[in-house]
Amino acid sequence: MRSIYKCGKGYVESPSDCKESAEPLIDASKRTSLSKLMSYILRHSPGDVCIELEKGGWVSIEELVRGIRECWRNKEKYQWITPEHIIAVASLDPKGRFEVRDGKIRAVYGHSKNISPDKLPTYYEDNSVKILYHGTASHLLRPIMKEGIRPRRRHYVHLTTDPVIAAETGARRGIPVVLEVDADCLRSRGIKVLRASNVIYLVEYVPPDCVRHVMKNVLTKS
Repeated sequence: MRSIYKCGKGYVESPSDCKESAEPLIDASKRTSLSKLMSYILRHSPGDVCIELEKGGWVSIEELVRGIRECWRNKEKYQWITPEHIIAVASLDPKGRFEVRDGKIRAVYGHSKNISPDKLPTYYEDNSVKILYHGTASHLLRPIMKEGIRPRRRHYVHLTTDPVIAAETGARRGIPVVLEVDADCLRSRGIKVLRASNVIYLVEYVPPDCVRHVMKNVLTKS
Protein backbone atom coordinates (compact mmCIF):
# COMPACT_ATOMS: atom_id res chain seq x y z
CA MET A 1 0.00 0.00 0.00
CA ARG A 2 1.06 3.59 -0.65
CA SER A 3 1.08 6.58 1.68
CA ILE A 4 -2.07 8.70 1.95
CA TYR A 5 -2.21 12.49 1.59
CA LYS A 6 -4.98 14.85 2.53
CA CYS A 7 -6.25 16.84 -0.45
CA GLY A 8 -8.86 19.43 0.43
CA LYS A 9 -11.81 17.44 1.79
CA GLY A 10 -10.59 14.18 0.25
CA TYR A 11 -7.60 11.87 0.14
CA VAL A 12 -5.08 10.82 -2.52
CA GLU A 13 -2.16 8.43 -2.78
CA SER A 14 0.08 10.85 -4.66
CA PRO A 15 0.53 14.62 -4.19
CA SER A 16 0.47 14.98 -7.99
CA ASP A 17 -3.18 13.86 -7.93
CA CYS A 18 -4.12 16.88 -5.83
CA LYS A 19 -4.83 20.23 -7.49
CA GLU A 20 -4.35 21.88 -4.12
CA SER A 21 -1.51 21.52 -1.64
CA ALA A 22 -1.40 17.88 -0.47
CA GLU A 23 -0.57 17.23 3.16
CA PRO A 24 0.88 13.90 4.39
CA LEU A 25 -1.66 12.03 6.51
CA ILE A 26 -0.43 8.46 6.96
CA ASP A 27 2.66 6.70 5.64
CA ALA A 28 2.56 3.38 3.77
CA SER A 29 3.66 1.28 6.74
CA LYS A 30 1.08 2.71 9.12
CA ARG A 31 -1.61 2.49 6.46
CA THR A 32 -0.94 -1.21 5.92
CA SER A 33 -0.88 -1.90 9.64
CA LEU A 34 -4.11 0.00 10.31
CA SER A 35 -5.89 -1.57 7.34
CA LYS A 36 -5.06 -5.07 8.56
CA LEU A 37 -6.19 -4.21 12.08
CA MET A 38 -9.48 -2.72 10.86
CA SER A 39 -10.12 -5.85 8.78
CA TYR A 40 -9.39 -8.12 11.71
CA ILE A 41 -11.63 -6.24 14.12
CA LEU A 42 -14.59 -5.69 11.79
CA ARG A 43 -14.46 -9.11 10.13
CA HIS A 44 -13.46 -11.42 12.92
CA SER A 45 -13.19 -10.14 16.49
CA PRO A 46 -14.75 -6.79 17.49
CA GLY A 47 -14.66 -7.90 21.11
CA ASP A 48 -10.86 -7.63 21.08
CA VAL A 49 -11.28 -3.84 21.18
CA CYS A 50 -14.32 -3.94 23.47
CA ILE A 51 -16.88 -3.07 20.79
CA GLU A 52 -20.01 -4.80 19.53
CA LEU A 53 -21.19 -4.61 15.93
CA GLU A 54 -24.68 -3.36 15.19
CA LYS A 55 -27.07 -5.03 12.77
CA GLY A 56 -25.45 -5.11 9.33
CA GLY A 57 -21.98 -4.97 10.83
CA TRP A 58 -21.88 -1.25 11.57
CA VAL A 59 -19.96 0.43 14.38
CA SER A 60 -19.35 4.09 15.20
CA ILE A 61 -15.97 5.28 13.90
CA GLU A 62 -15.44 7.17 17.16
CA GLU A 63 -16.13 3.98 19.09
CA LEU A 64 -13.72 2.02 16.91
CA VAL A 65 -10.93 4.56 17.44
CA ARG A 66 -11.55 4.59 21.17
CA GLY A 67 -11.55 0.80 21.31
CA ILE A 68 -8.22 0.55 19.48
CA ARG A 69 -6.57 3.28 21.56
CA GLU A 70 -7.87 2.01 24.90
CA CYS A 71 -8.59 -1.72 24.60
CA TRP A 72 -6.48 -3.29 21.83
CA ARG A 73 -3.68 -5.50 23.18
CA ASN A 74 -1.07 -3.45 21.29
CA LYS A 75 -2.79 -0.15 21.94
CA GLU A 76 0.49 1.68 22.58
CA LYS A 77 1.32 1.31 18.87
CA TYR A 78 -1.92 3.02 17.79
CA GLN A 79 -2.19 6.11 19.96
CA TRP A 80 -1.76 8.20 16.82
CA ILE A 81 -4.99 7.14 15.10
CA THR A 82 -7.97 9.46 14.70
CA PRO A 83 -11.33 9.06 12.93
CA GLU A 84 -9.78 10.73 9.90
CA HIS A 85 -7.18 7.97 9.58
CA ILE A 86 -9.95 5.35 9.66
CA ILE A 87 -11.96 7.21 7.00
CA ALA A 88 -8.94 7.74 4.75
CA VAL A 89 -7.87 4.10 4.86
CA ALA A 90 -11.44 2.95 4.20
CA SER A 91 -12.08 5.37 1.34
CA LEU A 92 -8.92 4.41 -0.59
CA ASP A 93 -9.03 0.67 -0.01
CA PRO A 94 -8.31 -0.92 -3.42
CA LYS A 95 -10.58 -3.92 -2.84
CA GLY A 96 -13.53 -2.05 -1.34
CA ARG A 97 -13.16 -3.82 2.00
CA PHE A 98 -14.92 -1.09 3.98
CA GLU A 99 -18.00 1.11 3.81
CA VAL A 100 -18.36 4.41 5.66
CA ARG A 101 -21.74 6.05 6.21
CA ASP A 102 -23.13 8.60 8.69
CA GLY A 103 -20.16 8.40 11.04
CA LYS A 104 -20.12 4.60 11.04
CA ILE A 105 -17.99 1.96 9.35
CA ARG A 106 -18.30 -1.72 8.52
CA ALA A 107 -16.41 -4.44 6.69
CA VAL A 108 -18.18 -5.14 3.41
CA TYR A 109 -17.12 -8.80 3.16
CA GLY A 110 -14.72 -11.37 4.60
CA HIS A 111 -16.49 -12.04 7.89
CA SER A 112 -15.63 -15.24 9.74
CA LYS A 113 -18.32 -17.53 11.08
CA ASN A 114 -17.93 -16.22 14.63
CA ILE A 115 -19.71 -13.07 13.37
CA SER A 116 -23.45 -13.81 13.44
CA PRO A 117 -25.35 -13.62 10.12
CA ASP A 118 -27.43 -10.63 11.28
CA LYS A 119 -24.19 -8.64 11.54
CA LEU A 120 -23.41 -9.16 7.83
CA PRO A 121 -24.23 -6.61 5.11
CA THR A 122 -27.02 -7.37 2.67
CA TYR A 123 -25.62 -8.69 -0.60
CA TYR A 124 -27.41 -8.55 -3.92
CA GLU A 125 -27.40 -11.27 -6.53
CA ASP A 126 -25.46 -10.64 -9.73
CA ASN A 127 -26.54 -12.22 -13.00
CA SER A 128 -24.12 -10.58 -15.42
CA VAL A 129 -20.54 -11.44 -14.49
CA LYS A 130 -19.27 -14.46 -16.46
CA ILE A 131 -15.72 -15.23 -15.30
CA LEU A 132 -14.39 -14.98 -11.76
CA TYR A 133 -11.08 -15.93 -10.17
CA HIS A 134 -10.05 -17.55 -6.91
CA GLY A 135 -6.52 -17.50 -5.58
CA THR A 136 -5.03 -20.36 -3.59
CA ALA A 137 -1.70 -22.09 -3.03
CA SER A 138 -0.41 -24.85 -5.29
CA HIS A 139 -0.26 -27.42 -2.48
CA LEU A 140 -4.02 -26.98 -1.93
CA LEU A 141 -4.93 -27.51 -5.57
CA ARG A 142 -5.47 -31.29 -5.52
CA PRO A 143 -8.16 -31.35 -2.77
CA ILE A 144 -9.86 -28.32 -4.32
CA MET A 145 -10.13 -30.00 -7.71
CA LYS A 146 -11.65 -33.02 -5.97
CA GLU A 147 -13.95 -31.37 -3.44
CA GLY A 148 -14.46 -27.85 -4.80
CA ILE A 149 -13.90 -24.56 -2.98
CA ARG A 150 -15.58 -24.20 0.41
CA PRO A 151 -15.69 -21.15 2.70
CA ARG A 152 -14.27 -23.06 5.69
CA ARG A 153 -14.01 -20.52 8.53
CA ARG A 154 -15.79 -17.74 6.63
CA HIS A 155 -19.39 -17.29 5.59
CA TYR A 156 -18.59 -17.24 1.86
CA VAL A 157 -16.04 -18.21 -0.74
CA HIS A 158 -14.40 -15.06 -2.10
CA LEU A 159 -14.00 -14.59 -5.85
CA THR A 160 -12.74 -11.63 -7.85
CA THR A 161 -12.86 -10.23 -11.35
CA ASP A 162 -9.11 -9.50 -11.21
CA PRO A 163 -6.70 -12.47 -11.56
CA VAL A 164 -3.85 -10.43 -10.06
CA ILE A 165 -5.84 -9.83 -6.87
CA ALA A 166 -6.56 -13.57 -6.76
CA ALA A 167 -2.87 -14.39 -7.21
CA GLU A 168 -1.88 -11.98 -4.43
CA THR A 169 -4.34 -13.75 -2.14
CA GLY A 170 -2.94 -17.16 -3.06
CA ALA A 171 0.62 -15.96 -2.44
CA ARG A 172 -0.18 -15.52 1.25
CA ARG A 173 -0.43 -19.31 1.58
CA GLY A 174 2.44 -20.43 -0.64
CA ILE A 175 3.15 -20.67 -4.36
CA PRO A 176 0.06 -19.01 -5.88
CA VAL A 177 -2.26 -20.48 -8.48
CA VAL A 178 -5.41 -18.86 -9.81
CA LEU A 179 -8.57 -20.80 -10.58
CA GLU A 180 -10.83 -19.52 -13.32
CA VAL A 181 -14.45 -20.03 -12.29
CA ASP A 182 -17.44 -20.14 -14.64
CA ALA A 183 -20.12 -17.99 -13.00
CA ASP A 184 -22.90 -19.34 -15.21
CA CYS A 185 -21.92 -22.85 -14.13
CA LEU A 186 -22.47 -21.76 -10.52
CA ARG A 187 -25.88 -20.32 -11.36
CA SER A 188 -26.87 -23.53 -13.18
CA ARG A 189 -26.21 -25.38 -9.91
CA GLY A 190 -28.49 -23.01 -8.02
CA ILE A 191 -25.57 -21.21 -6.41
CA LYS A 192 -26.16 -17.46 -6.16
CA VAL A 193 -23.35 -15.11 -7.17
CA LEU A 194 -23.41 -12.15 -4.79
CA ARG A 195 -21.69 -8.83 -5.45
CA ALA A 196 -19.74 -7.47 -2.48
CA SER A 197 -17.70 -4.69 -4.14
CA ASN A 198 -16.51 -3.57 -7.56
CA VAL A 199 -14.05 -6.46 -7.71
CA ILE A 200 -15.16 -8.99 -5.07
CA TYR A 201 -17.99 -11.53 -5.38
CA LEU A 202 -19.24 -14.09 -2.88
CA VAL A 203 -20.65 -17.60 -3.25
CA GLU A 204 -21.49 -20.35 -0.77
CA TYR A 205 -19.55 -23.03 -2.68
CA VAL A 206 -17.70 -23.65 -5.95
CA PRO A 207 -18.16 -27.21 -7.32
CA PRO A 208 -15.01 -28.64 -8.92
CA ASP A 209 -16.63 -28.87 -12.35
CA CYS A 210 -17.20 -25.09 -12.36
CA VAL A 211 -13.42 -24.52 -12.26
CA ARG A 212 -12.56 -24.15 -15.94
CA HIS A 213 -8.85 -23.40 -15.90
CA VAL A 214 -5.85 -23.25 -13.56
CA MET A 215 -3.54 -20.28 -14.11
CA LYS A 216 0.07 -20.16 -12.89
CA ASN A 217 2.68 -17.41 -12.85
CA VAL A 218 0.02 -14.68 -12.90
CA LEU A 219 2.10 -12.31 -10.78
CA THR A 220 5.17 -12.94 -12.93
CA LYS A 221 3.21 -12.20 -16.11
CA SER A 222 1.70 -9.02 -14.68
